[in-house]
Amino acid sequence: MATSKKRTNTEWVGGLVSMPGYVTGEGEPYRPEALLWMGPDGAVRKWTVGKPGELLGAASASLREAMEHPTWGRPQVPGRVRVSSPELAQALREGHPGLDVVCAPTPEMDAVLAFMREKMKEGVGTRQESYLAPDIGPDAVAAFFRAVAALFRAKPWKLVPSDQSLLSVTIETLGVREAVLSVIGQMGQSFGLILFSGFDDFEAYLDAVDATEHGEEPAWPPHFSLNFERGAEMSAALRQEIAEHGWEVAAANAYPWLMALDADLVARPPTADEVSIATAIALALPEVLRAEKALAAAWSGGEPVVRTLPVQTHAGTVQVTLRAPYEEASGSKPPDDVLGELYQLAQDGEEIDPDARRPLEDELVRRFAASPEAASLADVESCRFIMDFAADYFGATIATLRPQELREIIFEIIPRKVSIEASAASGIVENSRAFYTFLKRDSGLPQADACLRVLGGDAVAKLEAALSDSRNFGMAKSLFMAGREAGFDMDSTAGIEAWMQTIQSRPLPDSVHLPPVGAARQTADKAAARAKKNRRKTARKARKKNR
Repeated sequence: MATSKKRTNTEWVGGLVSMPGYVTGEGEPYRPEALLWMGPDGAVRKWTVGKPGELLGAASASLREAMEHPTWGRPQVPGRVRVSSPELAQALREGHPGLDVVCAPTPEMDAVLAFMREKMKEGVGTRQESYLAPDIGPDAVAAFFRAVAALFRAKPWKLVPSDQSLLSVTIETLGVREAVLSVIGQMGQSFGLILFSGFDDFEAYLDAVDATEHGEEPAWPPHFSLNFERGAEMSAALRQEIAEHGWEVAAANAYPWLMALDADLVARPPTADEVSIATAIALALPEVLRAEKALAAAWSGGEPVVRTLPVQTHAGTVQVTLRAPYEEASGSKPPDDVLGELYQLAQDGEEIDPDARRPLEDELVRRFAASPEAASLADVESCRFIMDFAADYFGATIATLRPQELREIIFEIIPRKVSIEASAASGIVENSRAFYTFLKRDSGLPQADACLRVLGGDAVAKLEAALSDSRNFGMAKSLFMAGREAGFDMDSTAGIEAWMQTIQSRPLPDSVHLPPVGAARQTADKAAARAKKNRRKTARKARKKNR
């Protein structure tokens, strides 16, 4: 490590974070990344901003600059640097072989991001907004305004029932395939459309709305919306821009606004393709809604209405396929006999009988063990974690467990309840991927692809971080892990008994988390999860009641 400064005993925290905002004017909008280095006092010693993916290679040089020429504080060499990304940790170890680099959770970064978000909110009112962008010219915006003005006059929210408000949208040339379109405004408020990439994102959106109504922290999925607003609520700059270009507006409460939100609830301007997508849907939807008798029959359980229409956007003619009503393919009954029986067990909303589900799950595990997907696995039995937690926490079976529930099991419930080391993360994710790949090939599980996406990307690193963070542990797990850390053999009855006798005569270790007074956390967790599951079932039944 090329630095003449004396090493200290301090710990620094570093990390790559996505900034809570988008950069425009350089092609498609993107969220820049920031590479931050924080001292033990919480002050940011140095930070660098760049495009996504370009800062990892500069991490070692950035850390060296932070040590030798910090923006805040005196030059120093920390005794240890903690980062949450395995890739960043590896890059720092290669660039600073004499430095102790550990990979562990970095909650300090969350505080920095929260501060950034608050500062950005304070400046929102001073932003100059525009419908135009380097790749979105006046003609494209004019075509969009004409299309959405016609859509507003067609009043789709008066034609589409509130319990059947979903349609399927495919526009192949613009990369839209089986997206979920929700028509809003049936209650006479908030007219518009919301587009989701799939049904799982739509249900996650319902979960977020439900969480907000119950005073809980919502987790919003990415989505894209067309909203109609009152002109009086638009900024003066936008109204002036509309007037200067003579863009068509259908009514005083029909000023259109497009908004895209990512998974962190950070808004960004629409891309040129998204303007074309909104234009195409606005042109096609009123045409499909003309088939009132066929739609009424479809919404009453008859044949679905499927129309493919050529529409003219500013980018050219595109083919739009709309289907009403939207079929919840990822929640449909699997064709396989065993999965079909497991599906049926979870349909009544009652407690699933373990004596009924376990023989069926045993058969699935037996077939899985004999499959090519399991050939390289050391332990096929760990797939039972998912099935047991699905039943206990969500009243679901592997045939009905949805991707967002799988995400909660893998990244929240297992770290809290299962007494295993963080090094087991790779095996759990690998086993789960193999299991879902098997279920897709062998049994035709409809939601297999969506669940595999949960287990892809940085799933191993994310699970490792959760398993290593003692704040995630329940009381039983924290006791178990504390015993192992103290040197007891927690895999044997004798070791567990020796550990329990030891702690009876001394205060509990600080790492052991006691449950809240007067509450059993596991029971509360299960009750909350089951209530959420039942609310989702109720919503689905409401949308299907006339079929």
